[in-house]
Amino acid sequence: MEELFNKKNKNRVLKAVSGEMSYQKLTTAELHQFVQHWNYDDGLEPFNWIIKQKHLDKGTALCLYWILQPDYFCKFKNQEAIKQDINYQTYLVIKEIEEKYTSGFYKEEHFSFDPKQEFLDENSNTKCIPAQMLEKSPGIIFEREDIEFAFLRTPNEKELKNINAKIAAAVKIIQISNPDFVYNQTDEAIQAIIESIEYWKEKELGKIKIKNLSYLWMDCVHKKHQWNWIIWDWETGNNVGVTNATKELTCLADTIINHTIDGFQQSSIISDLYQDLAGVNNFYDLKKDPYSGIGLLFSTDHLKFRS
Repeated sequence: MEELFNKKNKNRVLKAVSGEMSYQKLTTAELHQFVQHWNYDDGLEPFNWIIKQKHLDKGTALCLYWILQPDYFCKFKNQEAIKQDINYQTYLVIKEIEEKYTSGFYKEEHFSFDPKQEFLDENSNTKCIPAQMLEKSPGIIFEREDIEFAFLRTPNEKELKNINAKIAAAVKIIQISNPDFVYNQTDEAIQAIIESIEYWKEKELGKIKIKNLSYLWMDCVHKKHQWNWIIWDWETGNNVGVTNATKELTCLADTIINHTIDGFQQSSIISDLYQDLAGVNNFYDLKKDPYSGIGLLFSTDHLKFRS
């Protein structure tokens, strides 16, 4: 399988999963890995497109079908009961896959998937599932590959020194428009960051490194919510960020100021996210979650941590 799915393919799937490139550009083999790596808490939007593609492999369609747990719906007595269930949208995707699969819509048979091996046992309720969906698909076995070329680690002494220098530079940026600003209260600093962003939006930045304000914002999160400084190490570089105690969630330095200085988001989101991170350990703890969808808050529970 190496010649079919190399490092470049892995990176493309990783970028598609993280939203850095469109899943619509993935090859058949990459789509097979995409459905196995997608965080299903992020919704079903990719699959509304994917399952309509004729080039989708039968094994991929069958894999996705069972990941969505079609046997869950066998417990319902009628359609009306299913419509009232919170997972009704998932049910609609399942039924569309089922219809297309059994009607021969999917022609490619490169990748084998066996639901009996992965999802079924003697206690499974499959009375509502067509017999064809219970059988192993033709092709070669293409199990879930490790696509992650990244890990989290604690900043070293030099990196911490650089972080502190950027925080100090951020304070000086704020003092250009607010000479009396002193960084000693995080809530006040957050408001000062917002005011500085609004001040600089319509002005020529020149040599002002406005992104340094993100380091001050993260330091406020660090001090207010006890999030730790972290380095997200990639294969070809690294990003500075802050992460919660369980390392499940991470905010990165190159996001929140980028998103607001160019008007992509209202500057008020600087305060909103700062406040909403109180007591948060995972996405389920958030009262609302607009942040992951716009690249301000990243799920990192799948990454290894190296101290």
